[in-house]
Amino acid sequence: MAMESFEDDIKGIVLQLFDIGALKFGNFKMKVGINSPVYFDLRIMVSYPPLMEKLADLVWRYAQSIGIEATVLCGVPYTALPVATLVSVKSGLPMLIRRKEPKAYGTMKLIEGKFSQGEECLIIEDVVTSGGSILETAKDLVNDGLVVQHAIIMVDREQGGKRNLTDRGIRMHSLLSLSKALSILLENGKLDQKKVGEVREYIAANQVFSNEDLIPKRRLWLSYSERSALAKNPLACRILQLMGEKKSNLCVALDVPNWSELVRLVNLIGSDAVVVKTHYDYIKDWKPSCQDELTKLAAAHNFIVLEDRKLGDIGNTIMGQFETLTSWADGLTMHSICGGDSLKAVREAKVDSRPHGVFVVAELSSQGNLISAPYTKKTTELAKEFEDVVAGLVAQNPLLENEPGFVQLTPGVSLKAGGDNLGQKYVTPSDAVLARGGDLIVVGRAITRSINPKETARQIRQELWSAYERRIAEGQTSGS
Repeated sequence: MAMESFEDDIKGIVLQLFDIGALKFGNFKMKVGINSPVYFDLRIMVSYPPLMEKLADLVWRYAQSIGIEATVLCGVPYTALPVATLVSVKSGLPMLIRRKEPKAYGTMKLIEGKFSQGEECLIIEDVVTSGGSILETAKDLVNDGLVVQHAIIMVDREQGGKRNLTDRGIRMHSLLSLSKALSILLENGKLDQKKVGEVREYIAANQVFSNEDLIPKRRLWLSYSERSALAKNPLACRILQLMGEKKSNLCVALDVPNWSELVRLVNLIGSDAVVVKTHYDYIKDWKPSCQDELTKLAAAHNFIVLEDRKLGDIGNTIMGQFETLTSWADGLTMHSICGGDSLKAVREAKVDSRPHGVFVVAELSSQGNLISAPYTKKTTELAKEFEDVVAGLVAQNPLLENEPGFVQLTPGVSLKAGGDNLGQKYVTPSDAVLARGGDLIVVGRAITRSINPKETARQIRQELWSAYERRIAEGQTSGS
């Protein structure tokens, strides 16, 4: 349904808002610190139930017309709450309430209501100037594991709010702009041309652009090169830079039983890979000299070495392992099972000046694994707490969507979806990037056991990069 279908309804609401004094003209101090010749005071609507119901009905019809598929909604406190409540009743969508401050007793929650991790929440707001209130609400929703991509606004004052929200990954849909309201009031004799001109001059001269990152930009919508500047861990920064430079997001898992086979494969696929992932204790003839040779191969082919050791022990042991293994590996994988002290040990380990970091296992690609949703959530929280040492997460689903400085390492990828007889599940390259939210995609046996590893690596690299470019393009469209 096109926006034009709502013209009569919008015209009627504007005239009613003017008549009840919810749309005022004069000289008003705004929340953003500037004076305004026009003020929308939609709080007064609670005394006019028919008007409030009409507006709620219009909000929901508009949401349906633009195809928003949120599963919960949240009104920005406090003015938008009555309309959001009515929208919830009309739509059947569960409503969440964001407190401006947590309770000092009981659960001490900021977000009240029932929801699941990863659900998409539609924000409803009354009037937008800078968009700051929406960003504050979105930040708390995202921190509780919700996804926020859309906000429906009753009135856009056209002073920079849409741009501020778009820059932070939220698409704003407004029922009414201030310019449209002025035109309706002028056409119906409520305002004269002089007053309309004054307000329009005010809009043009008073744009409010926020520099505050109240909610970070979306990881999946930014290019790797852009994200490298946002990484707090030096290895994450280097990986993101290298992906942009090589135009590749391929990580090859070289799980082979002997050293000569690893060298053969590296010389075939090294130029296509950003990262080579090893299991050094899988190689039967591994010896200290292999470390130096692998370092030289990495320099020659310009890739990063990730030892998939999956550290998981007390802090003192992990510190020693990290110091030993990073003498030749750039990064290591590790479990979060021992909590924050294990990451503290990584932080305090004595290593050389090369970029180092860890990828923490938040999810596994093997069927029947014992990782639970609460474990994954706690792992993401630890990653953010130790962002200086954590390069990213090993994950099968989009995690840390609003933390673009982290790299999501997604394993279990082959040219065709399927699995093996030991519980490994495979997804396609495009699914790994688009559906799973992967940044750096791990491909192993599809390449190492191929008749032509070089050609297979090149084909998968191209598919992965095409999927990444599509993801960026879709993000730009969603944010426009």
